[in-house]
Amino acid sequence: MPKSADLLVAASATSGATAALVITGKDIKNNTVTSKDIKNKTLVKKDFKPSTFSGLEGATGPAGPAGAPGAPGISGYQIVTVSATVPADSGGEVTGTCPAGKKVLSAAAELINSFDGTAVTINLNATSATAFAYNYDTAAADTLNIDVVCAVVS
Repeated sequence: MPKSADLLVAASATSGATAALVITGKDIKNNTVTSKDIKNKTLVKKDFKPSTFSGLEGATGPAGPAGAPGAPGISGYQIVTVSATVPADSGGEVTGTCPAGKKVLSAAAELINSFDGTAVTINLNATSATAFAYNYDTAAADTLNIDVVCAVVS
């Protein structure tokens, strides 16, 4: 039966042989690697001296044809703000309407003196938005504001 020291020597001899098979750049004689020894598409620009690429760029070509017109955009951006008083312990609403020719892009609402929730709807033709809120304060009225973002959309 082999001793544990013999097994250790055999195991280290095997792993040492594997490590000895690793070849580094120091093991390769200068000017002996040719293009057939290099796998295609494995070299990148940083593998070469900068001078290798100098002078390889040609003159800039002529400008291409003009592109197609861009998509229509928005213009005439403005914010319409409208306020309404909501009595104590009551619901209320306020509507903000965009000027003629403009559409609603977005809208936001708030009760000025509370954190009570609000809801906003935008009408189907996108020309106005309405805010709804309930003032849960039983003693004081509150102000419901709506800010409507409007623009010409072409």
